[in-house]
Amino acid sequence: MKTSLDRFILGFPVLFLKQYPYAWIAVVVLWTRSPSLAAAFLVVIAAGILALRWQHAAWISQIRQQHAGQDGKFYLDEPPVPWTKTIRNITILIAFSLVAAFVLQGRLGLNFWQFFIMAVGFMIFYRDTDFFGSTSTYIITATGIGIRVVPWHLDYRLFLPFKEISRIERGAYKPNSDTSIFARIREAEDGLLLTPKDPKGFTTRIHKLFIVPRDVDKFVEQLPYGFK
Repeated sequence: MKTSLDRFILGFPVLFLKQYPYAWIAVVVLWTRSPSLAAAFLVVIAAGILALRWQHAAWISQIRQQHAGQDGKFYLDEPPVPWTKTIRNITILIAFSLVAAFVLQGRLGLNFWQFFIMAVGFMIFYRDTDFFGSTSTYIITATGIGIRVVPWHLDYRLFLPFKEISRIERGAYKPNSDTSIFARIREAEDGLLLTPKDPKGFTTRIHKLFIVPRDVDKFVEQLPYGFK
């Protein structure tokens, strides 16, 4: 049953699930006019957020089931939110929202605070990766590395078998036309470059791949002999 439910939620594109921020506009507009209807839209927002969390957990469960089993090797690494960057960007958002709310107040029957709350809430929900970084998850099993990253409204899910990886090198990220970066933030000074054995790359769109685990040292320790 759980496997079927996991496949069900994984079948929904992140783009579809991330439409819930529009419900925030309805919440702000309707709160003083029809609180019960506004509350219904709050439920929509909560459902959207929970669906995204469920999808994330379902992918982890799927990797465990397909590549690790109950007792197989399973090392999970999830980089944290870059709070310094987050606080800076939210501060800028608040400043712009205050100006926008001052200019727009009184229009469409909305006051200053309604415009302000609408702008701040919508942008944080809709552009969450700009404030909190791209959700990134790395999993090491006995046979390969699972990678999932959600840069804005798309998600990428990969499982790279060790037999398809030529080498794993530690260093800083260097922007390159043949290198994709799957990380919480792109300004990475310490990460891992994965090079494929196939000259055509890991996929048609991904040649070399740079990842940035939360704990690079511990991540490297979990790699099999030959990649450390």
